Amino acid sequence: MRIAFFPINKVADVDAGANLLQVLLANEFKVRSVCRGRGICATCTVKVRANPGNLSPATPQERKTLSLIVGADASTRLACQSRVIGDGVTVELPQGLYVENLQELLDLVGEEAVSDYLHPITGAVLIPRSKVITRSQLQLFKTLSAEVSQVSE
Repeated sequence: MRIAFFPINKVADVDAGANLLQVLLANEFKVRSVCRGRGICATCTVKVRANPGNLSPATPQERKTLSLIVGADASTRLACQSRVIGDGVTVELPQGLYVENLQELLDLVGEEAVSDYLHPITGAVLIPRSKVITRSQLQLFKTLSAEVSQVSE
């Protein structure tokens, strides 16, 4: 079976039943999985652009998590909860970087954000692309590490 990745136009051959997160990781996409594949965070969120019926149906846990993710719609899936069951799926990769802890952003203070920096649980934009990262902005996210720790336990 083949799966395509948008917007990079890469195609990969996969076995039936392959876990979509594992497919992404095997193809060297830097997808995070803060919750370690339990379907309770947003870090492996993707949009399915073609043949969504060729992925396994969403689990109750996945539906619950998707209801909390900013901007999630009918095409949104958690890669960790999705298995490839048919050919021709096209997956759109996230257009931002998920942040696992506040230290990641502290290390970038004074630099311009190269991409949107996204909240790992809700997918909300913490720092928009092209904005200079400041310490005062980061004060707004001081609970981020604790929130992520609760999800990853």
